[in-house]
Amino acid sequence: MSGLGAETYQPLVPAMAGSAEPGEPSSHVAGEGTLAEGEDPVSHYLEQGDRYGAEKALSLLRKSLSTPDVESQQSVALLRLGKPENALANADAALSEAPRHAAALWNRGLALRDLRLPLAAARSFAQVASLKEPGWAEEATQRAQGLRRDIFTHRDRWAAVLKAGASLIENADTPLPEDFSDTPIARLFFYDAVRAAPTVSAVQTLLPLARKLDGRTRSHVLEAYVQRVAAADFQRRGPLAQGYAALASKRLSVSEREMFLRQVLSSQDDDLILGTLVLTQTVSSHLELFKAKADAMKDPWFQLLAAQERATVDKRAGRLAHAVRTLREALPLCEGTGLEYRCLSLQSDLSTLLMKLHEFQDARQYAKKAWEDARANNEWQMEQDLLWSLSQIARLVKDTSLSRAYIEEFLARNESKPDAVRRVHESLASIAFQELRIDEARWEIDAALATGLPLSPSGAFTLAEVARLKGAPRDEEHLMRALTTPLGARSPGERAVDMHALGRFFIERDVARGRTLLWNSIQEASAPGLEEDIAASRARAYSFTSLILEAGRRGAFDEALELISRERGQSLPERCLLAATSDSERTLLIVRGVDAKSLGWHDETRRAPLPSQLDGLVREDLLAALRPCERVEVLARPPLHGRAGLLPPSMAWSYLTRTTAPRAPRKGPAVHLVVSDVETPPGTDVLPLPSWGASLGPEAQLRTRSGADATPSRVRAAMQDATEIDLVAHGFIYDRADASYLLLSSERGGSELTVPQVRDTPLHGAPFVVLSSCDAAHTSYALHEPLSLPAAFIHAGARGVLAATTRIPGNDANVFFNQVRERMRAGVAPSIALRDVRAQWLEKDAKQTWLANVLLFE
Repeated sequence: MSGLGAETYQPLVPAMAGSAEPGEPSSHVAGEGTLAEGEDPVSHYLEQGDRYGAEKALSLLRKSLSTPDVESQQSVALLRLGKPENALANADAALSEAPRHAAALWNRGLALRDLRLPLAAARSFAQVASLKEPGWAEEATQRAQGLRRDIFTHRDRWAAVLKAGASLIENADTPLPEDFSDTPIARLFFYDAVRAAPTVSAVQTLLPLARKLDGRTRSHVLEAYVQRVAAADFQRRGPLAQGYAALASKRLSVSEREMFLRQVLSSQDDDLILGTLVLTQTVSSHLELFKAKADAMKDPWFQLLAAQERATVDKRAGRLAHAVRTLREALPLCEGTGLEYRCLSLQSDLSTLLMKLHEFQDARQYAKKAWEDARANNEWQMEQDLLWSLSQIARLVKDTSLSRAYIEEFLARNESKPDAVRRVHESLASIAFQELRIDEARWEIDAALATGLPLSPSGAFTLAEVARLKGAPRDEEHLMRALTTPLGARSPGERAVDMHALGRFFIERDVARGRTLLWNSIQEASAPGLEEDIAASRARAYSFTSLILEAGRRGAFDEALELISRERGQSLPERCLLAATSDSERTLLIVRGVDAKSLGWHDETRRAPLPSQLDGLVREDLLAALRPCERVEVLARPPLHGRAGLLPPSMAWSYLTRTTAPRAPRKGPAVHLVVSDVETPPGTDVLPLPSWGASLGPEAQLRTRSGADATPSRVRAAMQDATEIDLVAHGFIYDRADASYLLLSSERGGSELTVPQVRDTPLHGAPFVVLSSCDAAHTSYALHEPLSLPAAFIHAGARGVLAATTRIPGNDANVFFNQVRERMRAGVAPSIALRDVRAQWLEKDAKQTWLANVLLFE
């Protein structure tokens, strides 16, 4: 099998210690050994089978040119290092070039297995088996069969619980599986069974189950509930219980449901009121009543449910941050056992909200923990829902390999469900379009339409995109069907996004109609009360994007600039300006030189995503118009904002980031805050940073936060009245989350200084900030606003930020940034100071490539 140089069958990748499977050898610890003459050093290190060998092999492989064999070998090394997500990406890279690469298929199967995606792993092993290589084919077949057997056994156990639970509502004497009470959803069925029990004896039949469920929470809440209901007057309650059973079993018509709701609301049965409001989906209309009845039950299950319902109301109103706060405040109730179903549902809701807020790290953390808990507790349906959430988080941060893997597993588990199939193909169409694989995107959206179901609003948005480059005769019909009667409740902001999708589609076919729809979307998104609605913010930004690019296509560059000015709510510089916007295959660049004349370039021919480094994007004729400028302000709309290389380092330029008037600095002496010598958390694989030498201005007070004192909360407090800030810490991009943060000293709330934390810190001193941290200027992928640490500091009140988009050398960075500051204190504009100091350094050593990646934000 290619990739490791194995000529005969042998297990390709030994398991990591402690994870060996039957028939699979455990990893062993080997010495470095001696490299035989002519032996491939990579194979030598990989064959050692230990962590040291894997690290050495990986170091060598990363210096090699990318080939399918090299990518596959990197996958082996990463598997041995316990990094299946990274191993998956390398295996996929190999297979993109060589789809029948046996070793890469095998490694992909192992990575998927370690990621707990058994059906996707089985598919990969089945592909290995189809190659019919001696030894490998047989073991691959056995692995595929074992993985499928285990997951379907897991599903069938859950199905048995589900069947028994549904029967329990109709008949309290239903025989239950032995492990029924250990499955989280059992408590949900128990509540419905008690509500539906038509007699005292039927209620009392549920007492043993109540005690078993109480045993999991170490309480007597459910036993007391059964006793309380059994003491009720069943001449009155009995008919209501029978009605509830019919409601729960979906035997009531719409009018019968409404009549039953009125009957229950006029009763005194708190539990029936709670259950009926949930089943009739009318909690939002009776929210305060619901909360009062939930409190009266004295059961944490209903307190959690009330928190979820209140969060749902906030979500529908676009108050996502309020909804997140409500759910987080309820989380402490989940610290015990027995409430897993409710807590899994709450964490799933929390993850979805955080995803909408672009807080992908936390969204993934909640979703992944809940997914793992659902799997451990045999909660099959919740596991599928969370698997889908994980796929969407990975898609939104452009982790294509991981997203495809989750989607592949989700589809394999739900291939008989048209709605799931539609969702899968919509998501794959979005992924393909993001990478400008247009034919593939068209095929996937057509596969979604082939289910016969209306597209979801997000699927309709993707169709509007795909139709621009590869349309089909019935696109308008499908779009109108999806967006004029969308499934489920839509918030005002989401309705504005739907309006935008229609405008985006029609502006390519009927410009006047498209413009009207886009302006309507902007108007709806700008309505009072939607300031915190992220969907509204996106609708507004996306609609301006379509209008700006349409003007650019016509060569109406002044009109496009006026649209940008209107979007920002502020006038643009009359001279020495570069405005840049990009959307999928389209790019628009407009410059105003010293003569204030507008010159632009519009392009729609790109068929590959723009790289993170934008060198060469601005054409020479546009650069020529800017070269006479003393300094240039760059207004780059997301997703271009914050990328290095947009203008050459020989120019003095900065990203125009602030959208409000600069904050007036506080009065009093200057305060220079230096955060350095951070105590990194134990186990963090980073080297200590060199000490930082501060360059103080005249009569400036030096304030430091270092060692154990350099925690996120203490640093944030110290920043509030500082006039200059030097933050010297390790910068990171969240693993699988596309967001940067600074690593500070540990405290109860963690050790990370994140974008949301910085945005929420008022910087009264209007400081100039230096982020001497690797990757500190990294900007997350978003189209409605720049999401980065520099942008967060500007939003909080900083007058300027210097940060790099790459790794920087500690000692050199200290000297470099201090020299830039000294020039600024002498009255030189920050962009000119940055350009001049950078030029001096490059003149001495042109190989210091990190210098070109230091950016200024103002």
